[in-house]
Amino acid sequence: MASAKNLNERMQVYQKRYQKLTARLSETGFIWPGHIQRRYLTCGKPNCVCHKDPESRHGPYAYWTSKENGKTVSRLLRPEEADLLEQWIVNRRELEVVIRQMKDLSKKVVSVALKMQKKAKMG
Repeated sequence: MASAKNLNERMQVYQKRYQKLTARLSETGFIWPGHIQRRYLTCGKPNCVCHKDPESRHGPYAYWTSKENGKTVSRLLRPEEADLLEQWIVNRRELEVVIRQMKDLSKKVVSVALKMQKKAKMG
């Protein structure tokens, strides 16, 4: 069994890693669900060049898509909305990465924490 000193050192390393992750959480800005796509579209005018030349399609138009109550919803965004929500979506993805790292670290820490508890009970 590992010594109490070794367990304490390992726990301190884990705690420092965890504190860094929590600091990253506190730096995360607003978050938003879903994703944004930019699309080039053809219009309803049959003689428009967009029907003949794919490079001449209109756009890009930004669409936000997400799931709400189990259903997919999409909405056309104004350019300023798209820019803002895109950053918030990036923030959400960063948050998800940090949370996943916190869970992974917690899985490593549990064995050390249990050994420390056992040593504390033994005296």
